[in-house]
Amino acid sequence: MRASTIFATLAATAAATPVAIRAADYQWDVTEWTSGCTNDDCSYEFKIAGAATSDYPARPAFQASCSGASHDGGIATQYAPCKIEGYVGGTMVSRLNTPSELLGSRTVVPIQVSFQFADLTQDNTYWNYTGVANTTFNRGSGSPPASFAIIPKTSFGIA
Repeated sequence: MRASTIFATLAATAAATPVAIRAADYQWDVTEWTSGCTNDDCSYEFKIAGAATSDYPARPAFQASCSGASHDGGIATQYAPCKIEGYVGGTMVSRLNTPSELLGSRTVVPIQVSFQFADLTQDNTYWNYTGVANTTFNRGSGSPPASFAIIPKTSFGIA
């Protein structure tokens, strides 16, 4: 499935009213984050995992690999599909948002991830969680791959 199709699906479902969730309720762990730009083309890759929860809505455990790249000489702002390992009831996409500031000599870049999954207790019901974390380009800087958390700030359900 093409990333544009996934994004269109997520955008269409975004008509549902987003519901703020408490930050302490849920967290995704990002590891092996690498990103950078060469010749005005930027790319990123990382692994992401989330633990299962039993509160409503129950959220499945997952592990995924994500990557994206610009092909137009800019930041990779288009959603790209992630590969979810060991879970077939969901879709995950990621993208870089427009860089917001400089941190010393490094550019702060927000990474956004959306995870849509089937409700574990009700047929034909889906949930979508979206989170953003600020990180920096680290490829070519001598820095090792980074690890950080993404805390989803919005969620909505579709029945």
